[in-house]
Amino acid sequence: MAKKFFNLIILDKSGSMMSIRDAAIAGVNETIGTIRSIKRETDCPQEVSILPFCGCSTDYMLENAEVDKAPVITADNYRPCCSTPLLDAIGKGCTRLKTHIGDTKDIAVSVTIITDGYENASKEWTYNSIKSLIESLKAEGWLFAFIGANIDVAKVSEQMAIDNAMAFSADEEGTRRMFEKERASRMRWSERVASAPDCASPCEMNEDYFS
Repeated sequence: MAKKFFNLIILDKSGSMMSIRDAAIAGVNETIGTIRSIKRETDCPQEVSILPFCGCSTDYMLENAEVDKAPVITADNYRPCCSTPLLDAIGKGCTRLKTHIGDTKDIAVSVTIITDGYENASKEWTYNSIKSLIESLKAEGWLFAFIGANIDVAKVSEQMAIDNAMAFSADEEGTRRMFEKERASRMRWSERVASAPDCASPCEMNEDYFS
């Protein structure tokens, strides 16, 4: 039986993202295109959730959508503003996806977090509680990738127990290159997971995601 993939993209929508909005929109749309290609090449079902977040809104752009039904992202539904509740967005996205997956077997889960600034507005989750959550989900085989700009990416990812991290330059070219590398990493990882025997360790396959 082909594995079912669940792809969650948690995308910063704070005001500072306005300077790279067009590149971010293009990158997310191209990532959805890559996930469609992965579905065709691996014959594995693919669901996609995109969760933009800012201080006034942590609402899904799409949630648990079959990838072929995912809409095109535009400037009309991605409008950066205000602050950065990074931890609350991660907590919401991961717990809702965990509930959605339930007892489904033969799955692979990818969580990609993209931000261009430090946490500054969360009310429900702390670094300690997010770290505990992520550690428990990693133990179940979930892949986490953290991508950041204008922050100490290594330190922040370590605070959240995320092993796969990448820094990018918060400009048009830097954002384009970041999404390009992320898509290549996603393709390699998905093909590796899809072809792995049932006895393979998900945790080992999740190592060195960006390498």
